[in-house]
Amino acid sequence: MSMKHELDQLAAACEACATDDDLSIDEHMAACPACEDREKKAEEISQMIQTFQMMSAKSEEDRKKILNARMNGFLSMPDDKRVDAMTDMFDTIEDLTPAQRNTIVKTRTDLLTSMPKDDRNKIMGSAKEIFSTWEPDRKMMEKEAIMYATDDYMLLKRMMVRRMFKKMLA
Repeated sequence: MSMKHELDQLAAACEACATDDDLSIDEHMAACPACEDREKKAEEISQMIQTFQMMSAKSEEDRKKILNARMNGFLSMPDDKRVDAMTDMFDTIEDLTPAQRNTIVKTRTDLLTSMPKDDRNKIMGSAKEIFSTWEPDRKMMEKEAIMYATDDYMLLKRMMVRRMFKKMLA
């Protein structure tokens, strides 16, 4: 589910809660612990989206440093936590413009191809698990971003990486 969709769900839950209350919306939002929790989650989501939007505008070198640190963080997580964290990253990337998404996926793909086999397999295994839950249109969006990301690769590397992702997104 995209982060924007999750934000919409949080807003709908707060709306239902606040409109059932006799207090004003402002008073309700200040007093309701459930709405306070939803607001914290909404702020986290908003910050994630803004972070990736800003990252897409950075230089390739800066993007690689940031994404490399994030991917190394994923590698140190237990499998279930890695899948959750990567799901959040993929859901955030889904909400970017196509140009921003392509930029981030390009850097992410470049980093994956430079990783040692064990690390790459760990990340790719979690990604495959996440991709298996996606609807066809979301998979197509990722395939298009991978096509863009690998466009400047040498022929065999480009074919190999595209084949790897094609299998994962099947």
